[in-house]
Amino acid sequence: MMIAPVIRRDLILALRSGGAWLYGLFFFTVFIALSAIALGGSFNVMRPLAPALIWLAVIFSAMLSFHTIFQDDYNDGNLAQLKLSGVGLLTLCTSKAISFALLSIFPLIIAAPLAALVFDMTSQTILATVLSLLFASPALAVYGVLSSAILAGRRGGSFLIVLITSPFLIPLLIFGLEAIEGYSVHGLAALEFRILVGLSFIAIAVGLPAAAAALNAHLE
Repeated sequence: MMIAPVIRRDLILALRSGGAWLYGLFFFTVFIALSAIALGGSFNVMRPLAPALIWLAVIFSAMLSFHTIFQDDYNDGNLAQLKLSGVGLLTLCTSKAISFALLSIFPLIIAAPLAALVFDMTSQTILATVLSLLFASPALAVYGVLSSAILAGRRGGSFLIVLITSPFLIPLLIFGLEAIEGYSVHGLAALEFRILVGLSFIAIAVGLPAAAAALNAHLE
């Protein structure tokens, strides 16, 4: 299996990029700050909207980085070289999904409790929000890989990424917010958490092979 070496390579390249992998976290911070300002800074107004705002901030921040997952490797020929060296495209897509989750999604999830303090969320709601994001993170990473694979080599594909991923991300957003509400009554046994797990498994089972097929079409 070549998953670990590819992940290690992506992490090293990200650390050498001068902080480019932190752009999503910067956007997340700006989004939360502007949302608080736009809502007037009133806790009574912000608190009910806080989970949705944090979820939207995470999704938009992740989408900001979707196009970069394969773009650089495709442009400099590394994708073709990896394929010729015997790395399977499905393995490569799996590695990229894990790398993207580590570099772009998990920092946002770690920052979510800090953002929650801005909105004066209760500790139970903060925990529920973080757990819902964690349960949905595999699907979020896979859909990023899929959209990037489809648009590999295409310039100015940011708008197309929104069109491609929105139908997949909207159910995650809906059930993520429902899971936060259900947590107060049923905890992790809430049906919505199980749905998020199911959506993540579906994304892995369908999205990764589809991403590998899209890459293969670009490289032939």
